[in-house]
Amino acid sequence: MTAKRWLGIAALALVLLWASSCAPAGQEAGPIEGAHITGAALDEESAGDATPLTVQVERARGPIGIDFRGTLVQGSVRLELLTPEGTVFWESAFSDLGPFAVNTVVEPPEPGGYPLRLAWDGPVQAVYNMRWQPGEIEVPTVSPVILLAGMGMIVVAAGYVVYAATHKLGWAYLGLGAAAWVGTVICKFAWAVPINPQVYDALTGTLPEGMARPVFALYAGALTGVFEVVGTWLLLRYTKLGRVPWARALAFGIGFGAVEALLLGINSLAGVLTAILAPSTLPVEALEQIVRQSSALYIIAPTWERFFTVLIHIAANVCLFHGIARQETRWLWLAFAGKTAIDTVAAWAQFGLLATAGGLWAVEVIVAVFGIAGWLGTRWMRDHYPAFSAA
Repeated sequence: MTAKRWLGIAALALVLLWASSCAPAGQEAGPIEGAHITGAALDEESAGDATPLTVQVERARGPIGIDFRGTLVQGSVRLELLTPEGTVFWESAFSDLGPFAVNTVVEPPEPGGYPLRLAWDGPVQAVYNMRWQPGEIEVPTVSPVILLAGMGMIVVAAGYVVYAATHKLGWAYLGLGAAAWVGTVICKFAWAVPINPQVYDALTGTLPEGMARPVFALYAGALTGVFEVVGTWLLLRYTKLGRVPWARALAFGIGFGAVEALLLGINSLAGVLTAILAPSTLPVEALEQIVRQSSALYIIAPTWERFFTVLIHIAANVCLFHGIARQETRWLWLAFAGKTAIDTVAAWAQFGLLATAGGLWAVEVIVAVFGIAGWLGTRWMRDHYPAFSAA
């Protein structure tokens, strides 16, 4: 696969990651005056055209903002604004491979529906975002200070790994914990991506909104309990991996939580760097969301959250080791209940609670309470953990 194709795939992946982080399955995005398309792919083998949007003009010479941006991987593409009679009123063409963008204001001469048409003269591959609205579409500039959010999460991950290294907990179980997180989360997403929208639609179609959303949040939290807790317990319980000294159990929990903090930090940095260095590859909505999160309260939150979330992961995982060592399944269900509860809060927060700094920090306080409880529980289990000889 050529570097140009990878560029297109990477741009689309970033758009999809942004879109998936904005709202839970089934929840509609906030209203936009006008219309927009986000993260669309264009992959054609021959010349053609498509009309994905129609601009509704209410009055003659009324200003209409048009924003068209994305990444061109192969061929060329042009955007045309047609009159109601079908003639081209305005157009912008792109043939240079890589990021492209046009942001302009047009003044159609008469009221009516003006189709926005994509056209290409041969084979073409591209990902694009399109938006129109009355008046100018302002494209925000992303400040580099927002990079601190992703850097903070990476620092948290590194801090826990340094703790494991300086206390000689064992690299093998640190890596095993990281691999367990990756494996269980892949399984969780393999279930959630196709099933969660159907569950959400079924709940909202049969229950009042005041009930449907809490039930969906509980369902989403239980998925974490099933995959991350029960899945890990099955791995540890039915192999020899679960009967190890305390240091190995602690290393496993640190690896499980630290790799999540690391990957989330890298993803955050990638998104912000893209917004700074190549803003044309992201939709205006994504840039607006990033800029809204540029205050100190938003920038500090990811570091705070990851610090306490790793403590939750550690507590849940050493619960599993503790239960296996004592042959008591109640520890499995304690870990299941804890992970389900905190992820239920996280799922519920996606229903608009994170839109304000106050709502965000209400959730972060809950995360901190769970994290402190996890830390206290971990200390108790350390003092009551059965003795094993190191392997």
